[in-house]
Amino acid sequence: MGEETTTTDIADWRLEPISGADRDVVEQISLPPEQEVFAGSLDEVFGRLNERDAVGLEQGFAVVAPDETGVVGFFVLREGLRRPPWAPPGTVSLHSFRVRPGMQGQGVGRRCIALLEAWFARERPIQPQLMLAVNERNTAAIAAYRKIGFVDTGQRHEEGQGPQLVFVKPMA
Repeated sequence: MGEETTTTDIADWRLEPISGADRDVVEQISLPPEQEVFAGSLDEVFGRLNERDAVGLEQGFAVVAPDETGVVGFFVLREGLRRPPWAPPGTVSLHSFRVRPGMQGQGVGRRCIALLEAWFARERPIQPQLMLAVNERNTAAIAAYRKIGFVDTGQRHEEGQGPQLVFVKPMA
């Protein structure tokens, strides 16, 4: 199972909802091309967030560290009619998860997911699980997701840059 994150580890960290108009908030999390190919470009991500039918069903979140570091992470949640075909009804799917370069491998991703778990408990208490798809070539992300408690469902699908593995993390 994933490493535990205590409340004190994330007490001063914040999860801030952002809209399609808030791209400047996460501009500092530019990924190198070899990572952006998997996470999607900010143009693509914010293009989707700005679509009329995204309201209420697709939400961006910035993760803000407690010190002068500022925004250290970003992800998008999709649900309802905006969820991908591999996510069953009633689930929330995680997309475009990025941690600021230079801070990767330092537990930031684990803290982001801990904040997301707290958000789930508060905002979506009846949602049973969080799902994501990760490119099979993205071995660093696969290892990180496993470390923080995501489990490979065995489900596969083709998308964008090749075969994707579907992972799940129970939220109850």
